[in-house]
Amino acid sequence: MRQKGLFITLSFLISFMVVSIWSNLVYAADSTGFWIRLDKKTENVADPPLENIQYYPLDNEVKVALVLSGGGARGLSHIGVLKALEEHSLPLDLIVGTSIGSIVGGFYAAGFSADEIAVIAKKIDWNTIFTDESSRTHLFVSQKSIPRRHLLQFRLDGVIPIIPSSISHGQKVFQALYNRLVKASFQAANDFDNLKIPFRAVATDLLSGKKVVLDKGDLAEAINASSAFPLLFAPVEIDSMWLVDGGITDNLPVSVALEQGADIVIAADATSNLRKKGEIDAPWEIADQVTTIMMKEPIEKSRAKADVVIQPNLQGIKGGSFANGDSIIQRGYTKTVDNIDSLKSVLTRAYRKDRGENRYIGIVEKVDFKGLSGNDLEKFSNQLKTVAGQAVYKEEILADLKLFYSSGIFKDVKSSVRGDSSHREVCFYFEMHPFIDSVIVNHTHILSDSMVSDFKNRFSGKRLNVRELLEYTNKLKNILIKQGYSLAQINNIRFDPEENCLIISLDEGYISNIKIAGNEKTLDFVILREFPLKEGNIFEADLATKGIQDIYSTDLFDRVLLNLEKEEEKNILIIKVKEKKYFLTRLGAHYSLERETEAFVELLEDNFFGTDTKVSLFGLVGDFSKRAEALFYTVRLFKTYLTTRVSLYYQEREDRFYQNLEREDDYRTTRRGARFSIGQQIGRLGLISAELRIENVDISSANLTFPFQDSYRLRTFTIRSVVDKRDNLPFPKRGIF
Repeated sequence: MRQKGLFITLSFLISFMVVSIWSNLVYAADSTGFWIRLDKKTENVADPPLENIQYYPLDNEVKVALVLSGGGARGLSHIGVLKALEEHSLPLDLIVGTSIGSIVGGFYAAGFSADEIAVIAKKIDWNTIFTDESSRTHLFVSQKSIPRRHLLQFRLDGVIPIIPSSISHGQKVFQALYNRLVKASFQAANDFDNLKIPFRAVATDLLSGKKVVLDKGDLAEAINASSAFPLLFAPVEIDSMWLVDGGITDNLPVSVALEQGADIVIAADATSNLRKKGEIDAPWEIADQVTTIMMKEPIEKSRAKADVVIQPNLQGIKGGSFANGDSIIQRGYTKTVDNIDSLKSVLTRAYRKDRGENRYIGIVEKVDFKGLSGNDLEKFSNQLKTVAGQAVYKEEILADLKLFYSSGIFKDVKSSVRGDSSHREVCFYFEMHPFIDSVIVNHTHILSDSMVSDFKNRFSGKRLNVRELLEYTNKLKNILIKQGYSLAQINNIRFDPEENCLIISLDEGYISNIKIAGNEKTLDFVILREFPLKEGNIFEADLATKGIQDIYSTDLFDRVLLNLEKEEEKNILIIKVKEKKYFLTRLGAHYSLERETEAFVELLEDNFFGTDTKVSLFGLVGDFSKRAEALFYTVRLFKTYLTTRVSLYYQEREDRFYQNLEREDDYRTTRRGARFSIGQQIGRLGLISAELRIENVDISSANLTFPFQDSYRLRTFTIRSVVDKRDNLPFPKRGIF
């Protein structure tokens, strides 16, 4: 019993000592002494990843979200909102956007400034964004030479004509987004949290009727889905969902920001008012009016949930008034500047609530700096708030700790406070990063010698500064992205403590695999031959955008998208296509005083055996003519730039003949023949071809006095060279021919 009692006593004493020591280290040595530390993340998180380099980012005190509504052209006011927030350095930790709000917000989250987004908005041709036809300059000459003689064309699903569900499939919208976002400073890499500011796009699933929050995938495709207004644009198919404009279910998605953990929500509201009687004509205008009516009550509820609502004066601005972009942007800017003081007040209250009471520490009698040399201290002395002989608060000591830690040269920094409130002693403790003796940059091709040399000179022989290192590597990555190396990234930054060597490993963005999705009939090689990037190449943005355009220019697909997937550090490109129905019927008619009435029908298989081979049957009947033709042609023969054409034709034509200026009778010209041509295409600029024609011609008349009645056998061989860069027919504005 005595031993047991002794054991209990010793255990109590040891426990008391441990608690006392812990209190001294973490909280207080006594009632008048304590530690003050920064609130940092518990994981060594950095982009790019750091190895053997201690770095724990500071935790954000309050998560601030910006919600951008839909509203068509009115949503350009969001650019002005962002510009004002930029100028006043108000922080954003999350952006949520619907429709036009997802476009503006997505670009800003990817690293574009408000001014850059304004320039992009001006450059987009909003008048042609709804058309799906490829520019003539993107076609091969063999495509340009195909006559456009029909008045009406419709595609068939079996024998049933297909009625278009929208004016546009949205390809030009996607390309306008992708061509710019692929060179953004921050690439999503399938996760929108990887952007400069985490981003969410709100869309509506047309199949389930539910709201969909997009937080991963391809950024351009997600934005395209969020802004696909019904009737104007076809739904965007993602993961078996048919996604359309998010404004149908949530045009001011404040609830999404709150669900994502936002503490403060700033809502920029550019939603449209109800249209007046004279403003409802087109089907999409009716759909817009219905949507506005449905969303009126939910929008009011969303406004009530937001901490700050910015509603620019957009009176008189319609959803399609993109020509007034400058004025709309300015209105958003003006309204936000007017609300800046209230915004700052809301943020200040939130910060105070999060931090707790700004405790009064007392009068500082002495300030010590342990582990910091005098030379290093001089860099900070003029900015310190903790000064001997002055009163100090907890927030001021925390501000000094942030000042030191954010400099990047310290592994850790903390402070202790001792004494009573009238005689405080504050001591800052520093653990510094080591010096760097040498720098190694592992790369192969895309970094120039001058860039590598500058990297080495900047960091060799100096103390490791994590902030400068991360800033410089991100700057380097941005330079590469602007040059088109969009998949390039710093894989790893490692410090070798034995050699004091900094080792940077660069992933230059090699393409490991190219996959194709959505092609049920079209053979893979037909798509891949138009895509200039190959497996094993370094990804280049300009070639990728050209590939998307060239594949779309085959006219085999309603949509062509390019996605990236990462699998165990491998870059996998996925070309996503949506095939058209390939059986077409074309109708046409013609009337003239001389030839009177003519009408034709053409049946066309546009993708024979999935090889982009065209097979056409053409028949024309008129008062004075008949024509039938079977045509077989290829724009590109297999993977070559050879083009071929074979046609069999029969043609009758009746004309009048005269003698001594008086009509005698009619005569008929009958042609039966075949043509075969083969040519070499010179890119999309020109064509060199050879054609063989075999034709029998009969000229006859019921009038026995007709003097030209005869039969001919024609055999011709023709070599042609054609250059055609005209932008439009029949009235080109530029180009050569």
